[in-house]
Amino acid sequence: MLKTIDIKGLAVVDKLSLELNQGMTVLTGETGAGKSILLTAMKLCLGDRADASLLRPGVDKADITLDFDICQMPQVQNWLQRNDIDEPLDCLIRRTVNADGRSRAFINGQAVTLKTLQELAEHLISVHGQHAHLDLLQNHKQRQLLDAQLDDQTLLEACTKLYQQWKRLNDELLDLTDGNSDNEKEKQLLKYQLEELQQSDLLDLDYDELVEKHALTANINKIITLSEKQINTLYESDHESIHTQLSHSVSDLELLSELSADFSEVSEQIKEALIQIQEASRELRHKVDQLDDDPELLYSLDKQLSTAHDLARKLHIEPQQLADTYQQLLARYQALEQRDERLSRIQIEIDNALAQYVDTAKSLHQHRANTATALAHSITKTLRTLGLPDGKIEILVTYNPQAQPTKNGFDEIAFMVTTNPGMPPSALNKVASGGELSRISLAIQVVTSQSNTTPTLVFDEVDAGIGGGVAETVGICLRDIAINRQVICVTHLPQVASQGHHHLLVSKHKEQQQTKTDIRSLELDERINEVARMLGGVQISEKTLAHAQEMLGESRLN
Repeated sequence: MLKTIDIKGLAVVDKLSLELNQGMTVLTGETGAGKSILLTAMKLCLGDRADASLLRPGVDKADITLDFDICQMPQVQNWLQRNDIDEPLDCLIRRTVNADGRSRAFINGQAVTLKTLQELAEHLISVHGQHAHLDLLQNHKQRQLLDAQLDDQTLLEACTKLYQQWKRLNDELLDLTDGNSDNEKEKQLLKYQLEELQQSDLLDLDYDELVEKHALTANINKIITLSEKQINTLYESDHESIHTQLSHSVSDLELLSELSADFSEVSEQIKEALIQIQEASRELRHKVDQLDDDPELLYSLDKQLSTAHDLARKLHIEPQQLADTYQQLLARYQALEQRDERLSRIQIEIDNALAQYVDTAKSLHQHRANTATALAHSITKTLRTLGLPDGKIEILVTYNPQAQPTKNGFDEIAFMVTTNPGMPPSALNKVASGGELSRISLAIQVVTSQSNTTPTLVFDEVDAGIGGGVAETVGICLRDIAINRQVICVTHLPQVASQGHHHLLVSKHKEQQQTKTDIRSLELDERINEVARMLGGVQISEKTLAHAQEMLGESRLN
């Protein structure tokens, strides 16, 4: 249950720390006193959208903390374990909102996302708002309400999973068939391009090497002529080649070395140069002898280069990219081939998924129909205690297999009501009286909350539009719900307020030109005065006080 709530810097609340107890706690106060601020803080701390306008003027941050006792809440303990969050005996939830609208959420001191916070909130608190009757007019809300009463969610979960599987397969089929004719044209083009590249015999060639070899072959005569010239100049000429001249120099330098040791080093250097020229000439001769003027080879290389350039131009690439482009085209072609194979299998998978979905949807329909009968009976029974003795609720669960599959099955849910004898049931939105609709909504909330396993239930002025003996019945119903759980109820009705096990008074006052809201727990005498105020308004008579005392006395005996 919710043990404490701490609020700082939120709207009209400067600083507030409130302890809550098991049983039924009522919140009362003058209109505009700020009763809703407590619920606003709760919902904000449990995942509602943050808004900078919620901050109290002059503060840079709002801070709300909820402290839950989870000793008797194994589902919350398990949830914390699954999400790797520390699991003490308490569950501390904190939400901060900055002046720029940004917010942060924490569970037991660990920062979490808003989605994670909302998931946890479902296990802790269920809020029934004063405008629930408006939501009830929507068909999807009626379905959600009925589904929440299913004692086993397995079929609903299975139906959702099978629908998602069926939809995924259909989406895949749509993608596969989308632009089918264009895909076939692409496939034919790819096949032609791949064959052309294969026939070129260029896929295993290095283009840069091909260019280099072509340049060599095209200039072979010039290379041979220049090489022969240099060989003669360096070594082979009979007329004073460089080798011959250096040989003469070596002889002179050897003579000088004999005359003076200072010339020995120079002599050795010339000898080494002589050897280098000789080796270089031999190497150059070896290379020239290997060269051969081959016109057929040049023709072949010309043809290969021309083909490479033509293919590159067609594919809008550089010649060096031919091999990589071939692999890319091949991969795309294979993907299209696999697509055709997938098309032949996927329809079978779709049919199987749909068959499983239909079987599950039928079982879900029967489960819903049985639950709807029992739920309608309970709501009708409660409705008659709320001042509608002839009221009757029917919940129609219509199976429509011709409809498009949805994650919720083929069922169409409709809450039907009649409030006058002899009149046929009609849809809720056809109920003429707003007061009747409020009572119907309240009856539904009371019944559904009894089966709700959430340990803390919050009712926000759900008794609006009723009064008298009906209001007392509502109070008794809420008190009965609070026997084994925590109920927090915001109310304007003394009949409801008097039924609470605990009573909190919300009041506001001005301090330093600012409005502040306070919430405090009332003792018995204070409760009598507050209930009397709710009964009699500004002027409280002895008779009103006696009436209030009597109401509180009766509630304590119940």
